[in-house]
Amino acid sequence: MTPERFREIVEAYGAAPRRWPETERAAAEAFARGNAEARHMLAREADLDRRLGAYRIAPPGRALTGAVVAAAPSRRSSWTSVLQGLGIVGAGLAGAVAGAFLMAIYAPSVPNLIDDDRPILTSFDAGDFDLGEIQ
Repeated sequence: MTPERFREIVEAYGAAPRRWPETERAAAEAFARGNAEARHMLAREADLDRRLGAYRIAPPGRALTGAVVAAAPSRRSSWTSVLQGLGIVGAGLAGAVAGAFLMAIYAPSVPNLIDDDRPILTSFDAGDFDLGEIQ
């Protein structure tokens, strides 16, 4: 065990050997028993461990709890969610109906082919028809 490695272990895991890595625990304990500087380092780290262990956070007061609760968003009722969903669906349907209505008004009218006496040209029978007769 080197002094640098012992320092790394003690600074990372504290002064209690039970928190040290098992693979290095026996070597670190033997190093601490035979080295005065290591024992001094353990005493400093034990003091730090005690201070950190004694530190407590005060519970929040009523004012802080009330402020957090007041700042939280309120729950919406289930009816609000349902009505919002229906509103979105209704807006979509209104748009579809308006589009269909506009297409019905502005679309060109289809000629009534039953009353029309003019021949209908197709790609299959255009060869035997005189194109000069169409007005």
